[in-house]
Amino acid sequence: MASTVRYGQWVMMIRASAISAMLIGLPLLAGCVAASPDAALRPRGVTDVATLAAPATDWPQAEWWRAYRDPQLDALITEALVGSPDVAAADARLHRAQALAREYEAARLPSLNANASGGFNKQSYNNGIPPEFVPRGYNDVGRAALDFSWELDFWGKNRKAANAAGLDARAVMADRAAAAVMLSTSVAASYAQLAQLFAERDVAVAAIALREDSFKLVQQRVIGGLDTRAEAKSAEAGVPAARGDLAATDEQIAITRNALAALLGAGPDRGAAITPPQKAQLAAFGLPATLAAELVGRKPEIVAARWRAEAAGQRIGVARAQFYPNINLAAFIGVQSLGLSKLVSAGSNIGQVGPAISLPIFDGGRLKANLRGAEADYALAVAQYDGALTRALQDVADAAASARALTGRVAEARAALAGEGEADKGARVRFTGGLANYQSAL
Repeated sequence: MASTVRYGQWVMMIRASAISAMLIGLPLLAGCVAASPDAALRPRGVTDVATLAAPATDWPQAEWWRAYRDPQLDALITEALVGSPDVAAADARLHRAQALAREYEAARLPSLNANASGGFNKQSYNNGIPPEFVPRGYNDVGRAALDFSWELDFWGKNRKAANAAGLDARAVMADRAAAAVMLSTSVAASYAQLAQLFAERDVAVAAIALREDSFKLVQQRVIGGLDTRAEAKSAEAGVPAARGDLAATDEQIAITRNALAALLGAGPDRGAAITPPQKAQLAAFGLPATLAAELVGRKPEIVAARWRAEAAGQRIGVARAQFYPNINLAAFIGVQSLGLSKLVSAGSNIGQVGPAISLPIFDGGRLKANLRGAEADYALAVAQYDGALTRALQDVADAAASARALTGRVAEARAALAGEGEADKGARVRFTGGLANYQSAL
């Protein structure tokens, strides 16, 4: 029963950890999502917070686990956030998304390229130019120029494409934050499980001592004629059974340590070095008073889903802009000559500037299909956003309900522990005095 109470304290830690992780304040993410939302992105169900009733408290800090004042837990989570392959993969995805966003942003700017070419050339004498003006035989030719081009984004196609890529990068940033939250809560949960197992191990060790003491008492009672040899055999069998329970608990401790080592991105030896957790220093349970208003901008999964929906909305604009004329401003300046020796001579300079316009007239319905696809992608992203919000509310409500219920369960377990302790003392006194049998004492 003492193990139950101690385990209850660590379960409280798990539940509180879950709530803390769900409500991590993400100032960077929340600040970026403050733009006025599309009508389709208005959060639904956030006002239904009757099931989230709890004592008011502040929003948890980014390093929420430090509230438990366990230096080993602090060190484990810090090590995991640095060494975990999952976080490294999330960082790589973020860098790739940011690079892609910069690539799309670069498409909005003018481009300038240097080009040079040279070779041997022979022109046809029968190409409409009077033969007497055509150079004879093969001649060396050269050209060197600076080529300038700039797509004039009158319809916002490139701007919206860059916006969409930037929003995708922000969504990946939120995914990275979600991965860090998931990792920290996984470490905390495994650490709490390890604490439970060490508590169970203490009980198993005490059970072995109890079985051994009971066996000795039964042997004495058999000698005194108060018990039979059958009861002695039963008491003797309890000792190896209790040792088997201890071995099973030690196995689970080793497995949990291995799991923690994997979360840290380390080998099993790192897990073996983790010492038994100290008793949890629990804080009062509560939820932020502004939960309903700020949940949308606080939970990384919701922020990521919202940014992806906004990116999909921008891509509808990109698809629509495909229907309009594409206008490019092109220019070049340089030198060109027939005969490389004259390339830098006076009169070899060349240049051109002017617009180039293209307008789609018939494409077999490709542009319309592209637009319909973009609209479908947006509808899907909005649905995923609504789903993320619904799941977030469920997660918080479930954790809050479990934490409230567990508070009462721990109190009842403590009361039961006190009562059973008194009953145990009385049973052992009666057994020792010959007033009760072995089974009653057990």
